[in-house]
Amino acid sequence: MTISLQNAMKIGGLRDCRVIAGYQGLDVEISYVTIMEVPDIVQWLKGNELLLTSLYPIKDDAKAQQQLIQQLHNQGTSALAIKPNRFVENIPMPILEEAEKYGFPVIEIPERISYLDILSPVMNTIFDRKVVLQEDLEEAYRLLNEVSLNESGIHHLIDMLTHLTKHNIAIESLVSFVDTPLISSSFQDFKYQQIEELEHVQRPIRLTRKNHQGETISCITAPIIVDGTLYGAISSWDQTNDHIEADLAILERASSVLALEFMRKKVRYEVELQYKSDFFRALFKGNIDKTKDLEEKAKAYNILPERQYICCAIYFELTNTTDTFLTDHLTKLEMIIHQIETRAVIGMMHNVLYILYPTNGKGEEKALVDLQRFIREFEKMFAKTPYAGTGRVSGNNFIELQETFEQAELALSISRSLKLQDSQLVHYDDLGVYRLLAQMGQNEEMIKFYNETIGILADYDEKHNLELIRSVEEYFYNNESVSSAAEALYIHVNTLKYRLQKVRALTGYSFQDSEGKLMIQLGLKIGHFSSNDYRFR
Repeated sequence: MTISLQNAMKIGGLRDCRVIAGYQGLDVEISYVTIMEVPDIVQWLKGNELLLTSLYPIKDDAKAQQQLIQQLHNQGTSALAIKPNRFVENIPMPILEEAEKYGFPVIEIPERISYLDILSPVMNTIFDRKVVLQEDLEEAYRLLNEVSLNESGIHHLIDMLTHLTKHNIAIESLVSFVDTPLISSSFQDFKYQQIEELEHVQRPIRLTRKNHQGETISCITAPIIVDGTLYGAISSWDQTNDHIEADLAILERASSVLALEFMRKKVRYEVELQYKSDFFRALFKGNIDKTKDLEEKAKAYNILPERQYICCAIYFELTNTTDTFLTDHLTKLEMIIHQIETRAVIGMMHNVLYILYPTNGKGEEKALVDLQRFIREFEKMFAKTPYAGTGRVSGNNFIELQETFEQAELALSISRSLKLQDSQLVHYDDLGVYRLLAQMGQNEEMIKFYNETIGILADYDEKHNLELIRSVEEYFYNNESVSSAAEALYIHVNTLKYRLQKVRALTGYSFQDSEGKLMIQLGLKIGHFSSNDYRFR
């Protein structure tokens, strides 16, 4: 059953819309109303659709905007209704010009009119089943409200949704506290752009996804949103039959029911998370003499010293964090690390993420490669490179487990102090003399040592702008090659020789003497460390 666009303009929210281009196409017939929120939706259109869009997927792509009308016309789409103001201030002129060229109707949707104001009335008219549809939905809602989030409940829900929509159904969890080992997803993981889109739209939309065989599938995905964050999704697809309004309404109600269940699980997880953080604090910072009691609690969190862990400490600086940050993100990070290593244990204290990563059966080198992989996934999630430090492999006891934690903390501390984000993962064994400096802190003797060496050069540089400190750093960095250091500084070799002589004159330490070089190098290390040490900023 169809309806002409001219008649559709008299129904629901379309009554307040206006045709602004392609008037000669008003007699075109409409079979479906669908929404464009992804850039490649055109290939999935079947023809005779009224397409609603905010132009969000192509808001910054002028070429895609210019090609859109021709693509829709070739696909047999009936008309395009655009809602400006939010992502584009006005409907782009190339779209209007192309619409006139092809006689393709373009409709402007006022800001106060929602998609549902158009979609529901038009689809009800097309299918002429408003009363029956309402009865079906009320029965579907009643059944959905009886579902609880346990293994049988999830399977029952999938069976119910499959029966109600006559489509394939998959339910996915993006959080660790609702693990659906119960349900194997038919799809590959969501892309980060898809997650952002679902969190932004917060209603069922059409997505193009790939299954585990790499095949592309067009589906309707209803997000499960808790506190504005995507915690899971329900996807529905069918290669032969398209979705109707009732399907969208059922999927949206099902996602709302699941959101409540996810919220209940989240509250329980937050309590468990606090207990886990308290245990981490006791394990790593407390007295571990009571080994038996510690062993029992450790087993409850799947921590077994014989697995010979590496501790990795990760720090990230984020603005506008909320009270739900831990559960919103920690659970997703937990899922990522468990995809790499199921025996890994994750916890958090003072905005530092700690990972106990087992090495038995794989070795330290492979464990470090896995942790680097996790950090890359971390970067994708937060669009920011974190600071990270790791300790040595622990032995088969809690004392050495505590030692690897302390080493990871120190490596992280120095990573932050020296701003070593680019190197990503800083290992305790690679810290060199900074391990000693970090243990000493900024005590009086260290400051005095600095003032007697590099401090003298810093004062001279400030007054004369001679770059003595930078010259010394380049000299040591180039393994005491005067010519290489001069080239790096873009100065003549004789100029660098003069500067090095000036350093000797000011400090009394010669670069020809091993003791003198050691004093200057230590001064540089102290200066670099103490001036950047985040703990004293």
